[in-house]
Amino acid sequence: MEDAHKEEVWVIDPVHTRIRFDTKYLLLTPVSGWFTQFEGAVVTTNGSFNNSRAQLTIYTNSVYTGNEERDAHLRSADFFDAAKFPIITWKSDTVTVQGNDIQATGPLTIKGIGQDITLQATHVGTTPDPMGNIKAGFTLETTLNRKDFNITWNQYIDKHGLLLSDEVVLHCDVQLLKLP
Repeated sequence: MEDAHKEEVWVIDPVHTRIRFDTKYLLLTPVSGWFTQFEGAVVTTNGSFNNSRAQLTIYTNSVYTGNEERDAHLRSADFFDAAKFPIITWKSDTVTVQGNDIQATGPLTIKGIGQDITLQATHVGTTPDPMGNIKAGFTLETTLNRKDFNITWNQYIDKHGLLLSDEVVLHCDVQLLKLP
């Protein structure tokens, strides 16, 4: 008889996963950044992502925008304060699936400040890769206010307004690998 509550563990495939954020510069056009180092896992029961448990760790020192000066500023105390807060964490409290649409809610902790957020995700499919591993793909998105996490640095530009928007959009393309 099979276990009625069989758990399966899926880990993030870092080679095929991207975590990007955008915020507006001069409140006109988005400037993007990526985190290049992260890890995480999802534990499912009975082959379903519904009611699964998920967790993610992002290493703040890995922030990358394509501009070394901006990257150093983002790692500084003005933004992520990577020396004092080397990780960003998120852990699900609830995961609800309706068709391919997923809502995953839980605390996101940046600079030691936790805020509940809901990630809107889409399960884009599950398939074997060329080596026979089972992979699942997802897209996720949410919008945050950076001030909620004590990321408050900004600069006034004459009488025209602020340099950076407080709104940050987080985009993730995630590929999970099912462990044997």
